[in-house]
This record gives sequence, structure tokens and C-alpha cells, in this order.
Amino acid sequence: MRPRTTRVLSRAVLASFLVVASLLVMPAARAERLESPLELMYAPDASIVAGKLVETNPVGRIVIEPKDLLWGKSKPPGKLDIRVPTDFLNDVKTGERYVVAYSLFRRDPRKAVGVVPNKEGAVAIVSPGIEPAVFSDTPAIRAILKAGKSEHGRESRKLADLLLAALSGDDPQLQYLAAGELAYEPELGERLTDADRAAIEKTTRDTKQPIRVRMVLLEAASRMPEKLGDWWKKAALDIVTTTPVDGYSGKASDPVLLIMTAFDVLDRYSVKVPPETLKRWVWNPNPALVERVCVLLRREGPDLERSAMQEALADPKLSEATRKFLNDHSRQLDRIEERKRARKEGSGRS
Repeated sequence: MRPRTTRVLSRAVLASFLVVASLLVMPAARAERLESPLELMYAPDASIVAGKLVETNPVGRIVIEPKDLLWGKSKPPGKLDIRVPTDFLNDVKTGERYVVAYSLFRRDPRKAVGVVPNKEGAVAIVSPGIEPAVFSDTPAIRAILKAGKSEHGRESRKLADLLLAALSGDDPQLQYLAAGELAYEPELGERLTDADRAAIEKTTRDTKQPIRVRMVLLEAASRMPEKLGDWWKKAALDIVTTTPVDGYSGKASDPVLLIMTAFDVLDRYSVKVPPETLKRWVWNPNPALVERVCVLLRREGPDLERSAMQEALADPKLSEATRKFLNDHSRQLDRIEERKRARKEGSGRS
């Protein structure tokens, strides 16, 4: 059995991107293996219950009346108070039945391995694919949990079929679980057919699919092209080339994290991005993305970065946040160039 480390996080905003980014900057041989969602949910210190949601708390808590204990060493109380990310509260409704995976423990800060009781009590498990591990109690999640209960089951074709069905379904939480399991259970890739890989690519490219699902699949395909399909380079280039700079219309999710992931995987594997493609993102209203693009433009040539910034600043429609960042960034570049000139003049006199 492969070694594992239990990780229970107390927040979910940007959790996927932060983990993905850490994997991208680490050499492949040194990158720490990330446990799959089902592996975390079936950890020795975890519990899984199904029951009715009877209360929510604005500070980030839900109260469940457990009816079924699907996994765990001890019977839960009649009312189970579980901490969840506050931004998830809008996605649940009192009176509905849910399946929740949680832990009463956290990593021991005094040791490299091991856990200690969590002072916050029960905390829903959070990791790419489960942000948090709270699902509508449906036959689909029950089937996935049953198939993925053992290590053998988590590597089975039966589970792969269930995940692929969930990936093409209309339940965002199950889609994300499926994406996370396919991304972080490498042995599942051995069970996939060319048709399966084509379906995964289709989901990654589909602008109507949840951003975090697309993001996790794109990053995973870049790490494991032999298992998920060698389509990621073209898909990543298409994403940064065709996605609207101001985001999608309507209620679609903000694509910034997807764009950041696409740029990161392309950069990691030294895939050249046309300067014109980079330049268009200088107009994006998210300063973090604009900063990333400026770095990539600078590698192509300092003049490219400067000219793109000047064009953007001359546009009256540029967002205030981006305008402020570009003005600050321009002054910083000026200071860097001044120091370089001063050092050069000093060395010339000596």
C-alpha cells in the first residue's frame, strides 16, 4: 500500500490552484504525491455520514442529522456540527439530504507525521476534487463511494465508468469529484480507453463546464499525457487564445484560475505562446493574471512588455485595478533600470 498523509484543510478558496501551482514549480521527481479525493475520504481518521441538513451558520458551519454512517470508527452524535468554507453555504439548503466526509483531527504541527484532535471539532475535508466533501445524497455518489472504498476499488474500471458518467453529468460537485479522482489516482489512467480520453478532453475544452473541473483536468493531463491523453498543449493554447479577456458572459464562472493554470503548464513544459496571445491578457481586470503575463512578455523581450503596458494604460476602458497595477509596475521597472544604469556607470568609471 502506498504511503499517505492525511490533510484536512479549513478553507477552499483557491485551494485547487495553490496545490496545482505547487506541483508545477516542483521537479517531477520531488513533487509530493497528492492523495485522491476518495483516498482522503476513506482515511483512517476520516468519517462519512449521510443525513439531513437542519441548520447553517454564517461563520461557516452546517448541522447534519446523520442517518447513515458510511465510514468511520465511531457513531456520530444526533446532530453533527461541521465546519465548511463560508462561500459554500450558498450551495446547500436546509431540509435536503447530503453525504459529508469530515475529520475530527488535524495534522500534528509538532511532528512530520501524525494527527491530533482538531480544536474546531468536525471539519469537512477539502482538497482538489472535494472543496468541500459535501454532496447531495444521490444514487450516483453512493455508487462512487461504494466502488471507491478500497484501494483496489479506487483503481478499478468500475470506478472509472462511474467517474466518467459523473464528469459528463450536471452535478458540479460530482463533476469536480470525478475530475479530482482522475487527476490524483494515476492507476485509473491505466483503465481508460481512447474514447475516455477524448471525453476528458471534451470536458476540459467545454466553456459551459465548471472552471475548477476544467482546471484540474488540464493540469492533470499535462502531468500524465500517457494516461489522460496528449491533448493538453493544444487545449491550453486554445484556452489562452480564445477565452474572452473580460471573462464569459452570463453566470459562467470567472476563468482567471483556468487561464493561470494554462499559462503555468505551458511555461513549465517550455511551450512557446505567441506574444500577441500574451499581450491580450494585459487588459484583464485581475492584477495577479496581468502580473503573470507581464513576466512572460518580459522573457520574450522587455520592449514587448513595455509596449503592451503603454497600450493598455492608454485605453480609457482599462479597469481601475489593472491601471493601478500597471502604473505601480511601470515605476518598479523604471527603478530597476535606473539601478542597472548606475551599476554600469560605476563599473565603467572604475
